[in-house]
Parts: sequence; C-alpha cells; structure tokens
Amino acid sequence: MTTEVSNEMIEASIPAESSISDAKRKLEVSSSPEPSSASKPKLSHSVSFIGGIDDVDVSPKGREEYASDIPSNAVNLCSASFGARVLFATDEWFAKADNLLKDSPPEFDEDAYCEQGKVMDGWESRRRREEGHDWCLVQLGVPYWTSAAPLSASTPASKLQLVGIELDTAHFTGNHSPQVSIEMATTVENPISVIEGLPNGVQRLLSGGRQGTGHTPTEVEQAQKAIDGLEFTEILPRTPLQPGHEQTRYHYFPLDEPMSLQGSTSDGDWAKAPTWVKLNYFPDGGVARMRFWATEVKEEEKEQEEPAAKKQKVTDTVSLYMPITTGPICTVVSHTTTTNSKEELPSIVAAKENLLEISSDVNGGKGVACSNKHYGEPWRLIQTTMGEGMWDGWETARHSHRPAVIQSCPKTKLMDTPLNDWAILKLGQTTSGVGIQKIILDTKHFLGNYPESILLEGCCHESSIEGDEESFWKSSSSSSKVKWFPLVSRTRMSPNAEHMFAKDQIQNAASPVTHVRLSTYPDGGCSRVRVYV
Repeated sequence: MTTEVSNEMIEASIPAESSISDAKRKLEVSSSPEPSSASKPKLSHSVSFIGGIDDVDVSPKGREEYASDIPSNAVNLCSASFGARVLFATDEWFAKADNLLKDSPPEFDEDAYCEQGKVMDGWESRRRREEGHDWCLVQLGVPYWTSAAPLSASTPASKLQLVGIELDTAHFTGNHSPQVSIEMATTVENPISVIEGLPNGVQRLLSGGRQGTGHTPTEVEQAQKAIDGLEFTEILPRTPLQPGHEQTRYHYFPLDEPMSLQGSTSDGDWAKAPTWVKLNYFPDGGVARMRFWATEVKEEEKEQEEPAAKKQKVTDTVSLYMPITTGPICTVVSHTTTTNSKEELPSIVAAKENLLEISSDVNGGKGVACSNKHYGEPWRLIQTTMGEGMWDGWETARHSHRPAVIQSCPKTKLMDTPLNDWAILKLGQTTSGVGIQKIILDTKHFLGNYPESILLEGCCHESSIEGDEESFWKSSSSSSKVKWFPLVSRTRMSPNAEHMFAKDQIQNAASPVTHVRLSTYPDGGCSRVRVYV
C-alpha cells in the first residue's frame, strides 16, 4: 500500500525551531503549483577539487591544518540541527546513516557492544557480500541566521554557496570505507514523488533510520529507479579515505570554485526544491561525519531542471543477505532458529556421537599464525565452548584494497576476487586411520561481517620447526616445504550459523593432516573451526 504524504506529516518530522528564524528552515515539501521553466535552476558549472579532478589531495593532516580554510561564517548544510535528513541508505547494519549528520564530535566507548557488534558513532554498512556498492541519499538542511551561524538575517537559502566538504573517519580504524564519491542534485522538484518512490521513504523521513537493517537488491534497484530522473553531478570523484586514527581521520576537500546552491521558486523557498546529496561507499565500510560547508552569496542563477522520477510503491525493509541453506555441499543450521532447541546444532550432535574434536585447545590444538589480528586471534577459533560474542572469535579488518564494486564470477557465483585472509591451526594429533569424520565452521554472532566464502585446506607437516613457529608459517620458506590440499573447497557462508561438512562432503578426508588453514574471502570473522575424527 502506498503511503500518502501531507505537509503536516513532513512538518512533524522537523525539529523545533528554537533559535532559527521562523519557519524558513522547515523541510516541508510543498504541493504548490510548479514554477515556470524560466525559474528552474540548473548546475551552471563543473566543480573540481584541490589538485584537479584526477588528483585529489588525500594526504593525512590534522584538522588544525585546514580549519583556517573554512570561512568563519560557514554553516554545515549536512547538519540535522538545520533539518538535514537521510532519505535512504542501502545498509545500516552496524550503524545508521543518520549519525553522519550529528553536530557533536564522534564518540567511542571501547566497552560498548550491541546485538550487531561494536557500537560505532557514524554510518557503517556490513561487509558487502552481494554485487554493487553501498550508498545513501541525504537532503541538505536549510540554515537561516542563528547566533552560531551568523548569516544575514534575510539571507534566503537560495543565496548560499558550497565552499568545501569535510569527511571524518574517526574511530573507524579497520572498518572505514576505503573509497568514496559524492554526487549532488540541486533543486529537486516534486520531492514528494521521489520520496514515495524510495523503499520506506516516508517512514524514513518521519522516523529516521534503524540500526540492524538493510535493503534487498530489489529494493536498492527500486531506490535507484526512483532517483534516476534527477540530474546528479559528481562533485567529489572516487577518492581514497584514510583510517580513523587521530592523525589520519580528517579529510577536507575545498572547491576550487564555490558552487551556488539555488532554490527553484521565485520566492526563494528552498523547501519546494531541496538539494540532495548521494554519498557512495566503495564498496562498504564506515564514515563518522559528513559536513558540507557553505557561505552567503550575493547573486543567484535559475535555469531549467528535469522533472523527478515517478512515484513508486513503498515496501518494508527486510534483511539484505540471505544465508545458504542445507544441500549437497553442507548442512547449515542457524543459531537464530535453534534458540529453543540447541540439540539441533551439529556441534552438539557431534559431542553426543563421541567424536573427538582434535582441533580444540583442550585436545592439544593451537592457533599458530594468521594474516591479520585486527579484531581477534586464531586461538579463539579452537575453543570448545560456544562463542560468546564477535570478540570471542577471529575477525580481520576490512581489506583496504577490496573491489570498489562487488562483482560475482559467472562460473562459481562467488565474489570475483582473490583477496583473502587466513589463519593456520595446528591439530592436537595427526589424523589417521578412518580420517576426518566431520568439519564444522561456525559464524555465530557474525551477522554483518561473516566471510562471503571460505576455503579450508590441510597439510601434513610433522617435522620440527626451528625458531618461532608463527614466523615459519608466515615466511615464504614454508610454502616450499609444505604442500596444502583442499578439505573444503571455496564455499559460500551464511551469517550466525554452523556449517557442517560430513565425511563424504570433505575432500581428502582420509589423508594425514597435522595443520589446517582457514581462508576467508575477502575478509570477515569466524567463531569456531571444529575438526573431528
């Protein structure tokens, strides 16, 4: 059912006016007759950034190094206090996009966790496991004179100019978005129709985003169609971002030539033709804050703008990523569906079958080496207990060089990338006799950051290792001395579930094995690796 939008509904979503002058800064969407084509504005010039369009300066610098470049009378149009709103976001699993619009500095509590994982103060999407990339749509605010933003009291929104963009990746150290781009559509006419065409568009405008949600590929396609009629101009080309350490978190992009932000109506009412911004993540990740700095201008130009996209049906938000199911490859049992019956879990069944878990630490297993320890170490994989949280597993940082736009291999249907992280586990004893009977790979608690797929290999290396064991496995010399062979070929994973591979689903099950190597594509987290004889 399509939800009808009224001015009263839109006004109800706007914060109290407080010190901002009258109703001028409301984000009400007017149903007034459309202006004549002569008064319709259009972007009148291209925009380049420092160093030129192909050479954006992203060298790390403290904020004090560019703070003087932001005019003292500049206002942040991307501020919720001025009425900026997020209209759509492809995925908000770890943190909702509304956080981008906060005026307060990003906060971080190392002890704060929630159902989705670490609490982050910014917009963070889950690790993308489907084709495409993440993006969000923001309607800029309408600032008028305030004591904090000393523009002329009579300055209409149509007489502002954009002078620079600031992005802050604070606290996103292993999970920041490696690349972003920004597009802008000025003077969006008939925004009601476009908002109604966005999945959950009206509800989102009124209530804001919700953490722990994501849109299906079909809904993302619907959102893209809804905005296809708008004239977006790329104002920041695809640009790398630095991680959110204090010395690298700040990114400021001044415009070589300020961009006029123009209202479309003869009375200068911005609300009838707002400016929308599209922030693209390549392919996923997090950013803490986004700020659009603007100042007052004296002139305005108004040209024609194309009409917006037609209205589409509003649908409910559902989970974006669907788990694989039990089939010829493996048995998949979700922890969510076994809330009332843990007896269904393959790990519980294996214990009742009196199988020996030779990978576990209590039976002599050991985590010896891994490619990345950003969120955990490999020894956590071999605990006999169930994982208590994401912290109680092995999770890597997001690959900074992961594909900007996810694509699938036509043949395997898996993510088309060789990027992976790995962890090597030493078994408590060499498999022999009947060989490996069962393997369980558990992604418990990893809902938005599980691996897209995994590869599990084995080797038989019974020779003693001189010196540091971890250094040996990380060195090139180990590759010449150790022959790895597949146990579980690269297989798609599902979130928060046990994946059980029976003996007839395991390759080389009868071969002697002393170590196993878990490879996660392209990155992500796993709770437990269980190998049984």
